[in-house]
Amino acid sequence: MVIHESLRLYPPVPLIAREAFKDMKFGDINVPKGAYVWTSLLTLHQNVDFWGPDANQFNPERFGNGISGACKYSYVYMPFGVGPRICVGQHFAMTELKILLTLILSNFTFSLSPNYQHFPIMKLIIEPKFGVDLLVKKL
Repeated sequence: MVIHESLRLYPPVPLIAREAFKDMKFGDINVPKGAYVWTSLLTLHQNVDFWGPDANQFNPERFGNGISGACKYSYVYMPFGVGPRICVGQHFAMTELKILLTLILSNFTFSLSPNYQHFPIMKLIIEPKFGVDLLVKKL
């Protein structure tokens, strides 16, 4: 649940771009062939209409009933993309993350430094502008 909530708030890739291969219409919007459609995962993942009034808050419990129970439409949660162009490394990344977290958390405790300033910025990926200062203690 913590991993899914972290990926919701800070997806590995904040934007997805797709090219229209033919003229298309989305509701009242005409998209001509050759136009690029950009989807902001940050906007989808923090939309209060989909995730509820606490959409901007870290709340791992929202994934207590799985992804389909976390929000109004499960298809808006797509930290690794969606469809035929989904990240091929998605399952490897998730498995690697779970193993790494298990090894680290079973040997160390962590707390944020009092000097930490939460200021995520969007570049190619989302990253902390001032870094993350952690206080680490071996168990």
